[in-house]
Amino acid sequence: MTLFKTILTTTALATTFMAAVIAPTQADQSVRRTLFVVDTSGSSTFLVEQYFADQAADYVHGYILGLKPPHDLRMISVGNEGFHKSPINVRGKVTKRRASSPKRVAPQFAGYFRSLPTLAKQGVVQADGMTSLTAFFESLEPICSSAPSRVIVFSDGVQWDSQIDGRQFIAGKVKLSKPIGTPLTGCHVEMLGVGQLKISQASDGLAARLIPQWKVWLEEAGATSVRVVGKLFAF
Repeated sequence: MTLFKTILTTTALATTFMAAVIAPTQADQSVRRTLFVVDTSGSSTFLVEQYFADQAADYVHGYILGLKPPHDLRMISVGNEGFHKSPINVRGKVTKRRASSPKRVAPQFAGYFRSLPTLAKQGVVQADGMTSLTAFFESLEPICSSAPSRVIVFSDGVQWDSQIDGRQFIAGKVKLSKPIGTPLTGCHVEMLGVGQLKISQASDGLAARLIPQWKVWLEEAGATSVRVVGKLFAF
């Protein structure tokens, strides 16, 4: 039986991991499905800086260890193509079987996160020019309405699409538009790394501007609970 199905062809998943240094959300046992989402925009830290990829990996590892079976897991990316065109599509499931226990599944998912900078260098995962986070969240309505779910998004929180110029958004000259309806009803949503850009880009004060905007937007979009975290995952 295949424990871990990966649609994206990659190098072997790493099975080693560092001790978690950040505290993941305590898993709500009424939630039986978690969607991990990686921002693959050009400003994303997770594709180019190993430190941040490791931080994300440690968080994912700790989160999965806290799950009770059965629990469905999926990892995708968000860029300019939205949910249905994700170049990353990794699936797994935590069960009562030893081969698919939290201890077995956690290092596999964490290993994939840890490998992102290497995969980006190899061209297996490529950065997108834009990231429409709002369109992505609005596309989750079928998932959120079908069963209680948790969506954990690793992103700098920079909205950049045909309606919003990312440079103006970073500068605070434009803000997020209102969500269309309440597509996130039924989903618990976390955004981690908001305001945290690549070292080569200035991000002073960005988290302070973006975190309140995203909290309001996600709440207005109907999310069951909202958690938005910025610099260095310091929570």
